[in-house]
Amino acid sequence: MIVLSEDFVKVADIKDIRPSQMKEVQVDGNDICIVNVEEKYFAINNVCTHEGGPLADGTLDGYEVECPWHGSKFDVRTGEVKNPPAIEPEPAYEVKIDGNNILIKKQGKSKPSQLELTLQQKDKVEGTDVMSFKFSKQTDQVEDNKPLDHTAGQFAFFDIGGVYNDPKGQIRHFTISSSPTENFLMFGTRIRDSPYKKRLSALEEGAKVKLRGPEGQFVLHEDYSKPAVFLSGGIGVTPFRSMLKYATDKKLPVKIIMFDSNRNSNNILSYSKKSLMSGRTLIKI
Repeated sequence: MIVLSEDFVKVADIKDIRPSQMKEVQVDGNDICIVNVEEKYFAINNVCTHEGGPLADGTLDGYEVECPWHGSKFDVRTGEVKNPPAIEPEPAYEVKIDGNNILIKKQGKSKPSQLELTLQQKDKVEGTDVMSFKFSKQTDQVEDNKPLDHTAGQFAFFDIGGVYNDPKGQIRHFTISSSPTENFLMFGTRIRDSPYKKRLSALEEGAKVKLRGPEGQFVLHEDYSKPAVFLSGGIGVTPFRSMLKYATDKKLPVKIIMFDSNRNSNNILSYSKKSLMSGRTLIKI
């Protein structure tokens, strides 16, 4: 990244992005999607505001980019949502062409783009390939040293460092499975044979990781007169674990019905079973 002025930075060369193509770049730790529409260049945030899908890996139709994960569409000129499930627009960046250089105007920030957390504990869920990771919520990078907070059901991006030659990149996003009422931040994931997952499983307690977020709108509705029905399978239980724990701890007056599908009883994650049974009735079928 070359700084060409106080406000603009070079992020690519025009030959790097063909017409009707997109490219992911980074500016100050933020992932940005650069788009070429008929030799006109636009830039919006690359992380889908619904569930964090990489927009640059999606499809482009005119001025609309479609997220490859759940089909949300955004106008690359303004960041406006054109198709759900996303409901929040993407931040848009001012683009300028200087010769063959594509420049993006930097945006001011009210808070750091990444926060550093400390790994407190990791556990392997017996009989599965799932591991859970607990981190301290306290970080001196948060204003006034207040604990990191999130809404039950949200996700965050984790940069664990030391990841090389992973085709999916050096950063992953995970649902935060802990509740905002708990004094730690936790996520669970299946450990696969990839450079990132191998590095993750090898982290020692006390290791520092960088977090960006929290983000996402997959959260419990606020109209408690309406029941909530959760459908999950396997590791997909993580956002519901957070919501159930939060609803129980806060004694929310909401009726929750949950269907959790697994291959067998051994694959029901232990922490999800504890959550479901905490102040509620667990029915096995």
